[in-house]
Amino acid sequence: MTRFFILLLAPTVLLASKCSGFSFRTSSSCTHRRMLPLLHHRSSTTQQDEAVQELMKEHDPILLFASRLLDAETARDASALYAWCRRLDEITDDPSSDVATIQQRLSDWERRFDLICRNEPVDDMDRALAMYIERNDDLDLSPFTDMISGMQADTVHNRTISNMAELDEYAYQVAGTVGLMLLPLLDANVEESRDAAIALGKAIQLINILRDSSPDVALGRVYLPQDMLRAEGVSTEDVLQLKSSLGYRKVVAAVADRAEALLKEAELGKSTLPGMGPLFVQVIVELYREYLIKLELIGYDNLNLSGQRVKIKTIQKLMASLKAVVKVMTQR
Repeated sequence: MTRFFILLLAPTVLLASKCSGFSFRTSSSCTHRRMLPLLHHRSSTTQQDEAVQELMKEHDPILLFASRLLDAETARDASALYAWCRRLDEITDDPSSDVATIQQRLSDWERRFDLICRNEPVDDMDRALAMYIERNDDLDLSPFTDMISGMQADTVHNRTISNMAELDEYAYQVAGTVGLMLLPLLDANVEESRDAAIALGKAIQLINILRDSSPDVALGRVYLPQDMLRAEGVSTEDVLQLKSSLGYRKVVAAVADRAEALLKEAELGKSTLPGMGPLFVQVIVELYREYLIKLELIGYDNLNLSGQRVKIKTIQKLMASLKAVVKVMTQR
């Protein structure tokens, strides 16, 4: 399942010598890090950009499309963060690996993040992130550790979610964190924009869950709240067998309603962002709202898709972007 963003275009890494906010695990070398200058670049900025853009083009072209709204330096930093998040997502969702292997790889990824903080990047994409961190020594670490915690929660057999509160927490960990990562990159007032940023990330995650239900079932994962499914007479086994009953579709619709409420919260909060920030948020809102429209059109039956995720067409993306421009211009 795509978790961010996924993703939201993860735009900044928040690493600081003092962590605040959510209290999840922190990495000691990053918590008190002061990176040394990057003296030896084994690859050019162009090579780093190309490596990240190819990853984005393969997995999340909608975000590559949205990133065109950002200036070159901001887009580069956002892309570096995206690459870190995307590759973490791929570790967690690797269908060829068993749970124990994925848990070990996540532990390795934590250590690899420590290497980035110590200015010892492993490859071009790590190096791009290290360069961004080196330029910003006042960044908060907690969104990164929160995200890793969310990924670790997925490394179990037959992953399920108990209720909407747990789903909200998970959505924060793996995507609301990305909203927080975005704020410094947009020169936003973090305190003023925090709630809207988290809402946008959580909304995107809920929509990705609804888009990816069939692929997630193949991984033995059911992210719809168990208490809501039981109330509609739907068991986890029913979902794993791709039985799309009326009760199941009611739960999908309820989660879609929650996602729409979060999109509206993000939409209302976009005015706290400077410059092109409001337009960037509105474009993301309208793009992901199109998926909710598509889900409604198919009667919230997101299981009978031959194992495929819910998709929208390019023309819908273009029209959604145009709608966003009009909304932002008429609100000013």
